[in-house]
Amino acid sequence: MELVRKNIHMDRIKSKAATQIVLEDDRNVPDQKPDMERIILQKGSVRTDEIKVAENRVNVSGKLVFQILYGTEDGGVGRMEGEIPFDEQINMEGALNGDDVEVCARLEDMGIDLVNSRKLSIHALAAMTLWTEEVYDEEIAVEVYHDEPVETKKSMVPVTEIGILKKDIMRFKEELEMPQSFPNIFEIIWDDVRVGGIVFEAMNGQIAVSGEITVFLLYEGEGEERPLKCYEKTIPFKETIECQGCMETMIPDIAYHISHNEIEVRTDFDGEERVACLDLVLDLDMKLYEEEQIEALTDVYGVAKDVRPIMRQGVFSRLLVRTSGRTKLTEQVKLPAGLPDITALCHNSAEAVIESTELTEQGVEITGTLTVELLYVPEGETGLSSFRTELPFAYELEAPDLKEACRYDIEPSVDQLSVSMLSGSEVDIKAVLAFGLLGFCDEEENIISDISVTETDMNVINELPGIVVYVASAGDELWELGKKYYVPLSQIREMNHLGSDTLREGEKILIVR
Repeated sequence: MELVRKNIHMDRIKSKAATQIVLEDDRNVPDQKPDMERIILQKGSVRTDEIKVAENRVNVSGKLVFQILYGTEDGGVGRMEGEIPFDEQINMEGALNGDDVEVCARLEDMGIDLVNSRKLSIHALAAMTLWTEEVYDEEIAVEVYHDEPVETKKSMVPVTEIGILKKDIMRFKEELEMPQSFPNIFEIIWDDVRVGGIVFEAMNGQIAVSGEITVFLLYEGEGEERPLKCYEKTIPFKETIECQGCMETMIPDIAYHISHNEIEVRTDFDGEERVACLDLVLDLDMKLYEEEQIEALTDVYGVAKDVRPIMRQGVFSRLLVRTSGRTKLTEQVKLPAGLPDITALCHNSAEAVIESTELTEQGVEITGTLTVELLYVPEGETGLSSFRTELPFAYELEAPDLKEACRYDIEPSVDQLSVSMLSGSEVDIKAVLAFGLLGFCDEEENIISDISVTETDMNVINELPGIVVYVASAGDELWELGKKYYVPLSQIREMNHLGSDTLREGEKILIVR
């Protein structure tokens, strides 16, 4: 007697760790750069260069990359950038040499202060999450090959398989030509490139990707006065990625981040430097799941011999929740005292950060902060100025099936952002925040691992009556009767003219051995 088994491929987190690191350093302004009067904008990112794994610990080395836009005494602007390296050893229980450890590093806070006109003090806090994933197989019996007369019972077991697990990249190359009213580009002083509204859709052999790229450029124009110009453009895109084995029934769970961003100035057809060429690369961490209902073998008994299932507990991953939600955030914000009034807005950007989540009866209560940064032309002053504000938000994402034992991630994004002037000292900020959630639950199932076949104990058989009239109780099924009396189910059905294996309370069933 031989079991037919089906392998279920699933993924799980093998080990996980989280930590925070503090990065601090002082930097001098390069000799070729003008003196700094004030810092206008700053941005930074944490990049990992090397990951070394040993038993129960991981060594991560990388750098904090920072850029600042600053104002000079003569009303001009300049840019300075630099790196602060780090090398951190992080305890990670369960990690083993040879494990493929993923690292997500996020800059939680960064402050850059002027010590004097030629020196900066940089202090930053970076959060790092490390984890190791593994794909494992769970076998489930679906059929039994047999020579002996046996009865089998089956039931549907829902599972969520990992169909595709891979990494890939998407590259975008765009040429942005300055409008005719804009001067030629002498030098790009500052850029801000953001990717938003991305939607992944599984197709047969491909993954469709749609979204938009927003590019902001601050540049010095050609000419004696080197005028400052702001240029911004939003580029919608629809692309496809080849993905062997992908099917349109699969559920994508794809994380992305910008790994390369370069803007190069090139000449147009007239030989003038009016074209900014964007080269953008997104790293994709791709998982595609497939939901399946498997008809599993759950019990078996013999008629001529004693046939018994050997049971064990299997753990199966199931997609419990797949949902998304959007919420609007509106706030009127006054500029802090001491900042010059706004003459014109140049650029705005925003980032949403989730600070906490809490399960409720209806889903997940999400709280966080939307950080909005404005670049503007100040009233009565030359150059540029900036203003940053933090807007708290709270939103309940509906997911009533989510449980404490579930594993889930919530990805926030800023789908829309608009900032308008109410007055020189007050702005109206409107944003739409989007949240996506996939929730999985690992559930245990009793499954058949093997079958025991022995000769029937004749003492047990002889003690059973040859004819039985059984009066059914509520919830009784034919299976238990056949198993108890070693009688084929078809024989009981035929003798009692039954159309269902579920019995009615009080129904009389004749059983003849």
